[in-house]
Amino acid sequence: MDNSINFIEILNEQLLAHSFQAVKDTNGNQISGLYIRMENPVLYILGISDQENETTAHILETFTKQKVGELEEIRCNHLVSLCIRLSEDDGEIQPPFYIDERIHAVNWRYSLEEKKVFVQKGQPDRLLGIEKLLLLASKGDMVQKPLEPAMKGGKPWVSMSIFGLCLLLLIYTTLSGKGGSTIRAFGLSRSGILEGEYYRFFTSMFLHSGIAHLVSNSIFLYYFGFKAECLLGRGRFLTLYLLSGLMGGIFSVVFHDVLAIGASGAIYGLLGAMLILTKKYGSKYTQMNYGTMLLLAFASISFGFLDMGVDNFAHIGGFLGGILVFLYYMKNHRKNG
Repeated sequence: MDNSINFIEILNEQLLAHSFQAVKDTNGNQISGLYIRMENPVLYILGISDQENETTAHILETFTKQKVGELEEIRCNHLVSLCIRLSEDDGEIQPPFYIDERIHAVNWRYSLEEKKVFVQKGQPDRLLGIEKLLLLASKGDMVQKPLEPAMKGGKPWVSMSIFGLCLLLLIYTTLSGKGGSTIRAFGLSRSGILEGEYYRFFTSMFLHSGIAHLVSNSIFLYYFGFKAECLLGRGRFLTLYLLSGLMGGIFSVVFHDVLAIGASGAIYGLLGAMLILTKKYGSKYTQMNYGTMLLLAFASISFGFLDMGVDNFAHIGGFLGGILVFLYYMKNHRKNG
């Protein structure tokens, strides 16, 4: 009994750290063992009950039926209702309830002793990484603290400064008529790098060929850069941005021998970092679910191969660079947490 209560308390912390929200009653009190998570167009509802408290399963079914009528209002097409029963018995797992074809009801039995999920044949034993959170909670001493924004207030000055510098350089190169010579002197090229002009890896990040080029990069910088800077802090964000751009430049030099400019390598690094963040913690930080983020990344890189004027190898290198840097940040967070 005590072991089960301790497990549920730890699991509660894990779920709240990974974009699940506790369901509350009309008085604002948390309903024990009931959680919800929106990954549009799918709504997930999770209910956890132990051997001493069988009422959660009934509450989950009632709450699920209530939410079915709200799916259109919250713009969801499907609902997944997962009931996890903590039990050491080897008895049969209760069959899931059925409402209509939009509802996918799943029942798990989780053994605290064996640290294992048991399901009926044909039902999934993995869902949103919940099976991993169950294992972490059963070990007791592995609670992962949620990522807390490094900046509680203030504006994302680094992102804004990057945009401002890129805009000023674009205005200068356009009005001065020295665009071509500036790009040749500071753009990224294999010949320049081989001659020891390593500054090109960084100067090329702030040059753009035109307003459309700058706007396309700035949209990503605004959406992902502002969020990443507030989460990571200015120093770590700038490091992520520059290292992603550097990785994109290395890929460009190695695989695509052209004179290249633009911040897209660094921008794709932000996309890669936010993709990993969303996979780990859900839509809590980016307001986009993992499926949408993955589709965005795939489509952006794929379309890059269709445009001969795009240095897509810089995109790929920056994307991978952002993932690697962010994974390093995550590793340090786990150590300190």
